[in-house]
Amino acid sequence: MPTAPTCGAAGDKDFPLATRIHGGPAEYPAGGELRTWSLDLTNTTAEPCRAVHPVLVLTDRDQALRPGQIRAEFYDAEARLWRPVAFESTDRAESVGVFAGPELQAGPKNPIPAVPAFDGFAVPAGRTLTVPVRLAFGADAAPDEVTVSAAVVQKRGEDGDWVGESGAYRLTIGPAEPDGEDAEVATPTDPADPAAPARPTAPGTGSGDPGGPELARTGQRESTANTARRTALVLAPVAAALLAGGAALVLFARRSRRS
Repeated sequence: MPTAPTCGAAGDKDFPLATRIHGGPAEYPAGGELRTWSLDLTNTTAEPCRAVHPVLVLTDRDQALRPGQIRAEFYDAEARLWRPVAFESTDRAESVGVFAGPELQAGPKNPIPAVPAFDGFAVPAGRTLTVPVRLAFGADAAPDEVTVSAAVVQKRGEDGDWVGESGAYRLTIGPAEPDGEDAEVATPTDPADPAAPARPTAPGTGSGDPGGPELARTGQRESTANTARRTALVLAPVAAALLAGGAALVLFARRSRRS
């Protein structure tokens, strides 16, 4: 029987994964394009950490932000596509979104090849994995101040162990900008800016690959059309899966660690 993955020793005082959000803009206009930042996962142990699922936790000053107004994606280098993050509310007025994703079968209605389910990131011992993340807010989101943090959970069967937590990334949701003024390339620190050759995943379905499997490296972004198509393909099933227990997993892990 396979042993459940572990990350760090149970008695360690510090988290085994040092976690950092960086490179994000300070303001997001309501209804604007996705804006990109980076999530660093640094393994401080002598053993690899596998089955690692970051969880975005958003809290807002006015407690007016709803999960349906949040749009986020993370780049899965193994599958070579952007996966959407589905959010749900908690009893603490948080919006929580787990980095996950179902298996996708190739078929007449699916123009991309079959894609395995996302089983979490693997971070080698002593190394840093940089995950590109994209975030935007709906046009109906009210001006507000939002704090984003990342809790990191290692999934172990039906449970999870809390193995990392980032500092706060504070941003402002501003009023919607006039048509044409918001650009997708939002900041010079956008992790999808460094040039890298695009590697197609299937004939006629180009993919912008931010760096492939290399650690702490990103590359070229997908076109807006390809991003929209891929998001539409995976959003419905992943939302259903996460609504079944995404918040429960992270809250269980966080409370278990504290106890």
